[in-house]
Amino acid sequence: MKKSVMYGLCGLLGLSSIITANASVCSTEEQAKLKKTASNISSTYVEKEELIDPSMYLTNDEVGNEPVYNYYFNVIFSNIDPDTYIKVSNDYNSEVKFIRYEDTDDGIYTFDWKNTDKITKFTYEVYSSAETSCPDEKYYTGYQVLPKYNDLSETAMCEGITDFEACRKYIMVNIEPAEQERLITEYLSKVNKEKEQKGKKWYQKIGDLVKDHKVIFITGSIIVIAGVATVVVNKKRKRVK
Repeated sequence: MKKSVMYGLCGLLGLSSIITANASVCSTEEQAKLKKTASNISSTYVEKEELIDPSMYLTNDEVGNEPVYNYYFNVIFSNIDPDTYIKVSNDYNSEVKFIRYEDTDDGIYTFDWKNTDKITKFTYEVYSSAETSCPDEKYYTGYQVLPKYNDLSETAMCEGITDFEACRKYIMVNIEPAEQERLITEYLSKVNKEKEQKGKKWYQKIGDLVKDHKVIFITGSIIVIAGVATVVVNKKRKRVK
């Protein structure tokens, strides 16, 4: 019994030490302020483009007069203050970036992201800085997802249908090129069929309707003919009487 009590006390002491180790050195008031400050930090992105020299990847015969651009994103973090710093990671590579107030322009920090061949999720964790009484404590976790550039968006296949999901300039769905092309082909077939139907006369549309549902129409015709025949027979029987 004494051993059980002793083990229980040791367990409580161990739990107490864990709680104490994880407890913040900052006062409740300062913690509340840090939480609010951390949650005010926001992230967004804007599209950027740069003119590139096509001769870097094309032969002299392939180089045309049209300008060639590389598209990328400018990632922007706002409302960083001296009491906080940010740890930024992503699921594209193993790069980790630390952003402190002294690295910002009046609380705003930007960097370029040129890996647009995949959808990328950024995770940013906000910590208390050395300017506080409780440095390196995490107070907020946020996320920013960047779309991927769609290589097919500027091809002839997507001309005129850039509002279709698979043909938009940037997409938020990871999809294999073969599947993407299949979806575009199906969509084009549907669009062309609708245009063809709109251009037809009313009697052509009725003809198509009969053609597409000939079994129903044949069955219906048989029923109508059978009905007429029944009426004629009934009339003849009445005359005989």
